[in-house]
This record gives sequence, structure tokens and C-alpha cells, in this order.
Amino acid sequence: MRLFATTVASFALLHTLQRIMKFFIIAFLSLIALVLADHDHDHAGHSDYVVKTNEDLVEARKQCVSKLSIPDDLVEKYRKWEYPDDEKSRCFLKCIFEQFGLYDDEKGFDIHKIHHQLEGDKVDHSGDVHAKIENCAKEGADAADACTRAYRGITCFFKNNLSLVKQSVGSA
Repeated sequence: MRLFATTVASFALLHTLQRIMKFFIIAFLSLIALVLADHDHDHAGHSDYVVKTNEDLVEARKQCVSKLSIPDDLVEKYRKWEYPDDEKSRCFLKCIFEQFGLYDDEKGFDIHKIHHQLEGDKVDHSGDVHAKIENCAKEGADAADACTRAYRGITCFFKNNLSLVKQSVGSA
């Protein structure tokens, strides 16, 4: 009888230990899920944006030069980050930003994606750079055509953040 009582007690203890283990496993997995959720960053639906590289810029330039029939003298200026205020250059910059997914004729600039492009994945959208991007995005809002709207905003970005722009695409 004593053996039976010891066996029953052992099974009861084993059952209790199993329940405790299950509780700790569930608690541990829940903690991992909370850590991985990363609720502190406001990516406004743009967390899937892939920062473009210098190779992406070279390819976008080729496509836009071809699409817009940009003459060689302007292409040379663009390589030096010089963009005169003429129709070809305005539309060229718009084309580049469209290729990068940073500008849309109807929606305008995607401020969050531009910020991701400039500062990478762990950006602080409440910081100074974000405010500058927002201000520049408004720069050409009253322009009659999309190329001019884009050009005014982009040249403002360049004026305020050219070194950051160059760094973001690995270009000197």
C-alpha cells in the first residue's frame, strides 16, 4: 500500500511539474514575441522599404536618361550632382525619385521612405532630418507640373542633406 501511495504522489508531483514547465515555456515564448514585435518605431507602413545602393542609382540614371533623351552634357553635370533648373533636369530628378519609389505624381513625396533612404532602417521619424524632409516636400507644392514640384523638393533635399544623400547611395 505504501508503494501505491508513493507512486500516486510521484505522478501527482510529475503532473504539477509538467504544468509549471508549460507555464514557463508559454511565458518565455510570449516574452520573445513581445521583444520581436518592436512597437517603438513608426514606419507608417514603410518598414519593407529597401534602401537603394549606388548600383541602383546608376541603373535608375540609365533608365531615366534613355526615357527622357537626356543629352550628354547634362548627364555629365548630373554625375557631379549638378541639376540646372530646366525641363530636362526637373523631369530627370522626378524620374530618379520615381524609380526609387520616393515620389508619385498624385501622392507627391513619400517622406518616410525618403527618410529610410537617407538614414537606413532604424530611423527616428520625430528627429530633425525628418522635419527637414517634410519642409522640402512642401517646397514645390504650388508648382503647375509634377516635374517642377519634384525638382523643387529634391533640390531642397540636396541643399540641406547632399552629403547624407550621397552617403545613402554610396556615392562620392
